[in-house]
Amino acid sequence: MTHQNPPTAARHLRAAVAAIEAEFGADYAAKHPELVAALVQSATIEAAVATGYGAHQEALGQAQNLTSQICETLLRLKPKFFGG
Repeated sequence: MTHQNPPTAARHLRAAVAAIEAEFGADYAAKHPELVAALVQSATIEAAVATGYGAHQEALGQAQNLTSQICETLLRLKPKFFGG
């Protein structure tokens, strides 16, 4: 069986607990679950925004490529449409 990465939420949870305890000391995260929840939510939102940005960049690149191809095709067909 291959080793799989833990689910994203679990990674965010572990990272939040580690960050809180590094900043405020051991057991602080356990005593302040609202802070843990806020950090997990923040990390989840940040990851979603990064994913959305990457998808947007990819779609933009494809749109630019298609636009370029359409313009090149129209320029090649221009003599057939308008003569010359």
